[in-house]
Amino acid sequence: MTFQNKNNRSFKPAYKTVRKEQSLPTEIITNPNRPQWLNLLPSQMDIVFFDLETTGGNPYNSSIIEIGAIKYKQGKEVARFETLINPKRHIPSIVQKITKINNEMVLKAPTIKEIFDDFIKFIGNSIIVAHGAQGDIAYLAYHMKEFKNEEFKNFYFCTHLIVSNILNEIPSKTLTGVANYFEIPILEAHNALADAEMTANVFWKLIDACERHGFKSCDDILKIQSDAETIRKLGPGINPAIVENIPTTPGLLFVLNSHHEISYLTASSSIRKSLQQLTEIGLDREMNKIIVDASGFKFERCSSLLDSLIQEKKELKRISLSIDPRKSQSRSENFLQIFIPDDMLDYARIFPEKVPFLIPQHGELHIEEYEEDETYISENKENTNLYVTFGEQDDAVIPITRTRRNTSIYKSDKFKISRRRNNDNEAFVRIGHLKEGIGYCFGPFQQPKVALAEIQEIIKCFPFEHTSYTMQERFAHLRVIISLLNGNIHEEINRIEKTNKKIKAIKSFSRWLRSLNLLREIKNTTESLNSAITKQTPKSGLCLISNNDFKEFDIAIIVRGRVAKKTRLPFEQAERLKSARYFTRLFENYYDEIVSPLSPIIFTDDVCSDMELFSYWLHNRKGEGEWVDFFDLEGLYNTSIL
Repeated sequence: MTFQNKNNRSFKPAYKTVRKEQSLPTEIITNPNRPQWLNLLPSQMDIVFFDLETTGGNPYNSSIIEIGAIKYKQGKEVARFETLINPKRHIPSIVQKITKINNEMVLKAPTIKEIFDDFIKFIGNSIIVAHGAQGDIAYLAYHMKEFKNEEFKNFYFCTHLIVSNILNEIPSKTLTGVANYFEIPILEAHNALADAEMTANVFWKLIDACERHGFKSCDDILKIQSDAETIRKLGPGINPAIVENIPTTPGLLFVLNSHHEISYLTASSSIRKSLQQLTEIGLDREMNKIIVDASGFKFERCSSLLDSLIQEKKELKRISLSIDPRKSQSRSENFLQIFIPDDMLDYARIFPEKVPFLIPQHGELHIEEYEEDETYISENKENTNLYVTFGEQDDAVIPITRTRRNTSIYKSDKFKISRRRNNDNEAFVRIGHLKEGIGYCFGPFQQPKVALAEIQEIIKCFPFEHTSYTMQERFAHLRVIISLLNGNIHEEINRIEKTNKKIKAIKSFSRWLRSLNLLREIKNTTESLNSAITKQTPKSGLCLISNNDFKEFDIAIIVRGRVAKKTRLPFEQAERLKSARYFTRLFENYYDEIVSPLSPIIFTDDVCSDMELFSYWLHNRKGEGEWVDFFDLEGLYNTSIL
């Protein structure tokens, strides 16, 4: 089936052959790189609390001068290790003052090479614990490589990191500061064995605090710690070997954490590709926390990328996540918004007849769901091929459980999308993800900073936010700016001058154009305007996607960049796509909005999300379906035939 538009461009439905998928395993294969003891409690493990005193902070140019360590088994102390170390170099006076260890005291002490084997045997396979562990472990790793040419592989707990991530309210996070907080007796500071003993007392108090938040196992504590080395040692929670069995079709991927909560979800054109990315440790710390904590996943196949994005939007309303996939994947950036100042909006509500374009009357910003017409098939229509579960979890555990309380380690604003605007601090022109308000949207731009700079130059010529101008001047300036960016400024001027003088507001606007000499300024600005930033307006039209599972077209009606309605049309009724009656019915409720580019958009959270997901689909569909711009088929629109 093909049909023609007014520009004689043919459209063909993108039929796809349904691929027979491989049989899929019912359980996740446990990641073989993870040690088996991770699910045990710290009190069930062999733990060595230790501290080093050194001549400096870098093992490459400094030396150890004292080691103190205490070993615990099953939560009870069983042995101690303590020795001074001859550094074979002068101990700096500041170090002597802090540690009370001088050159004479270490003169007859063993060197680090002489006692290193004994200390490594004392540690064995234990988890080691220190306050600021990375600094002390750097020395152990350095000498392990120097003397044995091996990697230091022991896992460690750092009490400083754990405190910072779960009890950030503690005013001082030094060892003595934390000990004071827990009312633990302060022993001799900067004495290695005394510090090791204090570290042990602090650690068990910290474990009690972690358990109150629902974090009990060694695995939980390590993930609270979540420093780069710990993440590297743990590796991805989902075994990468399973990825090859996952379909490459569009869908929605849910990641489950070790407590069977949904920790992340994402829409994708390829479920396999998205899962592959979640089995690889990357550079971003926040995302690595999700990858390391993953223990299972679910996916729901969708008929298209657009459908998966719409399903993702619904799920993100239902589930609160620490990482919003729209921001983590930079899907929502680089839109330019121009907001109408509040005082101009208030004026338009009181004197609508004096405003040179329509501003819709509205209440508070709110969420509006898209409409569904009679041809839309229920989302609950069953298809057993669309849903697959992995892991030992039962379906019942998919809603978020309350097994652990949120802590600061799982809270981050880095990947949160904030729709709210602070009118006191934010400019009326901005680049980024869309925010709530009333105004206009352009883009997204490939070079957003360049676009923003150019538009700011235009606004200098036509300032609309400054209260030093009259309201009529400000509205005239705003209308010029929007018309310039819409690429229809000359048509606007001609239309205003010739056909709309009966309308008071338009007549006033025409007068202001002349009296302010804006016509001359418009000509100069138009000649210097970069064509790359014009006509980047929200699109209107149809997304036509072949849905082979149901042998129908999925049709999304796009109105100024948002998904206004979804419907479906059986393949055998495809001729209706050429029908003026059918096309008119699809757009009859939206025509005035589509052909009124000067009318501002009310950006609710729902509208912002819709505009972002459609823009992402349009730029990443890679042959999926057909995009038909409304103005290519506008000749079909005729309300008289209804």
